[in-house]
Amino acid sequence: MKMLCAGVVMAVVVAAAAVGGAEELVAVGLQKQLLVDDYVIAERQHIKRVLGEPEKKGVVMQPSPDIPTDYHPDKPYPEWQWEVPHDFGYRTTVLWNERDEKFQMLYRASAEDVTGYAESKDGIHWTKPLISSAPNGRSNLIEYRGKTKGSFYEASFMIDPRVPWGHPEKYKAAYNPGNTMCALAFSADGIQWEGYNRGRSVTGRAADYHNQILWDPIAHRYMLLTRTDLGAKGGRMEDRAARIMAHRKGNDLREHPRAWKTLVTVTVDDPKGEKTPEGVNVLQMESMTIWIYENVYFGLMHVLTMGEMTGALWDEVKVGEPDTRPETDVIDFYIGTSRDGVHFDKSWIHGGKPFIARGGDGEFDKAMVHSASEIVTRGDAHWLYYAGIYQEHHSGFSRKQSGKIGLATLPLDRFIAQRAEGRLGTITTKPFKLQGDTVQVNVDAEGGRFYAEILDEQGKPFPGFAAEEAIHRDADELRLAPRWKNHKDLSALQGKTIRLKFYLRNAKLYAFQIR
Repeated sequence: MKMLCAGVVMAVVVAAAAVGGAEELVAVGLQKQLLVDDYVIAERQHIKRVLGEPEKKGVVMQPSPDIPTDYHPDKPYPEWQWEVPHDFGYRTTVLWNERDEKFQMLYRASAEDVTGYAESKDGIHWTKPLISSAPNGRSNLIEYRGKTKGSFYEASFMIDPRVPWGHPEKYKAAYNPGNTMCALAFSADGIQWEGYNRGRSVTGRAADYHNQILWDPIAHRYMLLTRTDLGAKGGRMEDRAARIMAHRKGNDLREHPRAWKTLVTVTVDDPKGEKTPEGVNVLQMESMTIWIYENVYFGLMHVLTMGEMTGALWDEVKVGEPDTRPETDVIDFYIGTSRDGVHFDKSWIHGGKPFIARGGDGEFDKAMVHSASEIVTRGDAHWLYYAGIYQEHHSGFSRKQSGKIGLATLPLDRFIAQRAEGRLGTITTKPFKLQGDTVQVNVDAEGGRFYAEILDEQGKPFPGFAAEEAIHRDADELRLAPRWKNHKDLSALQGKTIRLKFYLRNAKLYAFQIR
C-alpha cells in the first residue's frame, strides 16, 4: 500500500512539473474561453475532443405557392423551365435585427440569378414581403442588379456593428453580379441596395460561391470570402477552394472598394489525397463562410465530394435511385476553428464528421447540407439555418423535389467538448492572472462527475482549493460554479496568477469564464 501511495504521489508531482515553470501567461480576463482547441489548455490526461450535436428541428421555409418567383425566375429561360425551384434556399443568410426585434433572411429563390427576402419574429414562421416589381406583379426579390444589370445572387449580407442604425451602410452584402467576379453593395435596411465601386465588381474571378463580407472585431478589419480557381474554370477539371481576403486601405470601402489582399487559400488538404479520374481532388472546398464568436473564428465549411455528375453537362449523367441517400456529388457541412482567421482546423473534415449530417433516404436534406452564412445566437441556444437539397450536385433541373430551409439548434457554446469516458480525466489550463472572483463552467456531467481545483503558477494547489476539498457535481449546466468545502468562489485568490484544473469522469466540458 505504501508503495502504491508513493507511486500516486510521484504521478502527481510529475503532472505538476509538466505544467509548472516559467510558462507565458495567457490572456483570459473576463473573456469566455471555448475549449474548441488547446489555446488555453496546457495539459490533458484521458481526454478526447468530441464534436457537438445540433438537433434538427425540421423545415422552416420552402417555396410558397402564393409567391410566383419562388417557382419561376422573373425573366424566362425557354430551354430551362423546371417544374420546381432549382436548389431553393441555397446560399442563405439569416440575421437577427436587434433594433426591430426580427429575423431577416436572404435566400436563393427560383433560380441561380434571383435572391428573395423574408423576415420573421420568431425565426420559425416566415413572411415574404412584396418589396419589388416583377413582370407579372410584385415580388419579394431583391431588385438591385449592379452596374451590369446582371444579377444579385450567391449573396450573403451582414449587419455592420461599426455604424449606427439608419446609416446608409448599416448592411453590407457580397454577391455575384453574373460575371463570376464578386461585387459589394450597401443598404440601410437590408432590402434596398446600392453598389460600392459604382456597382462594378471589386475582385477578379471567382464568385460562383457563397460570397461573404464581414467585420472582424478581433483584428479590426473587413474580410471578404469568395471562391478561387485551382484548376480549370469549369467542367470535371474544376478544383474548388476558398479565398479569404482582408481590406488593406483602412477599411474605407467607399474610397477603396477594390483594396483586398488575399490572406490564404483554403483547401480541404485531404490526407488521403484522393483524386478523380481527371486528376482533381475528390474532396473540394465548395464554399466557406466565417462566423466570429467569443474570440474564435468558426469556418462554416461546405465540402463537395466529386462524382460523375459534378462538372458534367446537364442531365448527362442520370440520377440512379432518386430517393436514396447518395454518397458522391454531395455537399457536407463541417466546422473548423481558428484563432487568427487564416489557419483553420480541418480535423472534423478529415475524420468524416459533419456538424449537421445529411438526412437519410427520402429526406429533404439527403444530398446536400449548406449552412447559412452565419449562426444566430438567441438566449441560451445557437440557431443553425441550412439549405437541405434533395438531389445531387449538378444533377440537372428535372427534379422531383428541390431545396428547403431547415433549422437545427445547439445549446449555448456546445460546439466542441473535452470529454472523459470511463476513467477520470483532467484538463489543466495555462497560467493567467485572475481578474474576477467567480468561475463558471459549461459542463454536462449528468450521470458522471465533475470538480475543479485551483493551482498556482507552478502547478501546486492553493490551500482550500485542492481536489480533495472540492465538491463533486453530476449536473448538466451551462453556467455551473465549482465549489469547495470552505470556499464558494475565488475571491480569496483575486489578483493572483492561477491555473484551473478540471476533473471529469463520464462528462463533457465545453467552456469556462471568469466573472
